[in-house]
Amino acid sequence: MQHNGWQTVTVASYAAFKAVVNNNGWDLDGAYGDQCYDLAFLLWYSIGYPQGWPVNGGTHLAKDIWTERETNKSYNGTQYFDLIYNLDDVKQGDVLIYDSTPYNEAGHVGLADEDYSTWHANNPSSYEFPILSENNGGTPYAGGGSYANIHGYDTRLFLGAFRYKSWIPTPPPPTPTSEGKFKFVLWARKIRDRKNVIY
Repeated sequence: MQHNGWQTVTVASYAAFKAVVNNNGWDLDGAYGDQCYDLAFLLWYSIGYPQGWPVNGGTHLAKDIWTERETNKSYNGTQYFDLIYNLDDVKQGDVLIYDSTPYNEAGHVGLADEDYSTWHANNPSSYEFPILSENNGGTPYAGGGSYANIHGYDTRLFLGAFRYKSWIPTPPPPTPTSEGKFKFVLWARKIRDRKNVIY
């Protein structure tokens, strides 16, 4: 289904976002149809940013979302995104920004569909890391571009990534160790060590 104009979707989790977005077309800004940038617009706008974010310094190029990363990670005093500089650290749901090529001046933007480290361990010779994005292999839209879909994209063009902080899994709390038990363990070890000493 095609969706035109500024609107919001659920961002409760990457899985929830993907379920709504995938295999549908999104043209929020009305420019050139379903472009990769529209999914970035959709995510930022659904989080609570104003229309037109993430910004790109006026170039209208997806790669410049990363150029303006310090601006794009926060809004109105709240930091919504952490910046990821190393491909090995990419987790599912991170928003990946890709550089331009001689055939694609704009670069590209999409969301990681897997943790990179796990994927790379299973695909050590591949550069086609699976991402969710528009205008790359999906159902063509008559107004331009193509629907969102999961497809591979060349990791050698990786510039950096944004991690939406609300999608970071909460680690389990550490198991508490009482101080008394800890002291007893130290005392027991001390006695054991004394018994093993040969005089």
